[in-house]
Amino acid sequence: MRLPIESIGNKIRTIRKEKGFTLEIMASKTGLSKGLLSQVERGISQPSLDSLWKITKALEASMIHFFEDVDQKHVHVTRKDKRRQVLFPESKGVFSILSAGGNMKLGLIEVRLQPGDTVMESLVAQEGEECLTVIQGTISVNFSDEEYLLTAGDSIHFDSAKSHTIRNCGEEEALLIWAVSPPQF
Repeated sequence: MRLPIESIGNKIRTIRKEKGFTLEIMASKTGLSKGLLSQVERGISQPSLDSLWKITKALEASMIHFFEDVDQKHVHVTRKDKRRQVLFPESKGVFSILSAGGNMKLGLIEVRLQPGDTVMESLVAQEGEECLTVIQGTISVNFSDEEYLLTAGDSIHFDSAKSHTIRNCGEEEALLIWAVSPPQF
């Protein structure tokens, strides 16, 4: 899938200016060069997911905002063959966005993890709440002082700010439906 780089760049520039950040400030906050940031904003360069993640964090914005058309519809349908996939640099899992559109307060994703795949806490730790349901397979959800083993049909709900890691500890693909509020994907 080719990203709509002009739209993403325009949204980045708009949020950056609203916050009063210069390209120099953004470079300092993200560790990216001013030149790259300028090219991304002008739609000349397509940012890697890692770069977009850094930009998103620096702007304190939701990543999903850069992938959706901003409209005021109250009903959004995401067809199976039109799902957007997000790949995180430190995870081999496949993340398919199930919810999209407008200024919704809930993000919903389908996560597929192969045996041994892990979703690192640095990718998901944020303010808000998360709830996930295991559709298939076995996973462990680890917090700094607790571990929970979940199998098909089990769910877990927790504060997103609590440091956590999710791992497929089974011998088959794990399929999860994961709700995040506010959406950060």
